Amino acid sequence: MLDRERLLRISELDGAGINRLSDSELDALTTTVNAFIDGFPVQEEGVKNALKNKDLGALGKSLAVVNTVLRSIYAEKLAGTCEYTLASIADVQYDDLEAFVVEFLKAVSALSIDLQMADYKEGSADEPSEGAPQQSKPGNAILAVDDRHFFLTAIKTMLQGTGYKVTCINSGAAALNYLKNHRPDLFIVDIEMPEMDGYELAGKIKEAGHKAPVIFLTGNARKDYVVKAMQSGAVDFIIKPVTKDQLLERIGKHLAPELPEEQS
Repeated sequence: MLDRERLLRISELDGAGINRLSDSELDALTTTVNAFIDGFPVQEEGVKNALKNKDLGALGKSLAVVNTVLRSIYAEKLAGTCEYTLASIADVQYDDLEAFVVEFLKAVSALSIDLQMADYKEGSADEPSEGAPQQSKPGNAILAVDDRHFFLTAIKTMLQGTGYKVTCINSGAAALNYLKNHRPDLFIVDIEMPEMDGYELAGKIKEAGHKAPVIFLTGNARKDYVVKAMQSGAVDFIIKPVTKDQLLERIGKHLAPELPEEQS
């Protein structure tokens, strides 16, 4: 169950506001948070449908619902972003509005997943869950697995010059073959792949004795989807569409690159 300490670790939530809550108010908040987790996929679909249909009226109504929920769970920064978007709907180019809303939805999805992870993991603040390190470990070898070449190319491009060495493979079977002779420091695995999906691959990675953290690529914050991923061994998620800042932030939680020494 989410408690005060776990909620305070979620960077998108207003810690000062949460700290002021009484125990009974905190219990009510955890109920509201669970309602947000369950309800956001439907709200997200409403926003996406409005974008698809270029219906600004429906978009405004859908975003207003999301904004109310974000305020109710103390996600003040995201709520402020939502309110800014609502105020700007009629004043910006549609393509710019669409891009901004897509990024906003991705941030809210990340919040939902972070809350689900905090709720799922067992252990106290003093006893972190196995597979969920509190600080990154040295290493730079990353194996990225996705059946779509576009995503692999994007990940490799984003990580150029960062100190990480990325190997890209486009199937679960090929990844398992690669792992017979290599031990990556971290895995980035797409969930939705043909023949062997990310859930199955993560399980086989663990069965093969690899203990490096697994980060899943996903565009879905639905509760059953996220819980199944964590049961498969995921320690974190990267929300599609992938951006360099998000990629580095999520990887950096688990892996500190071994940068080469500068030449004198």
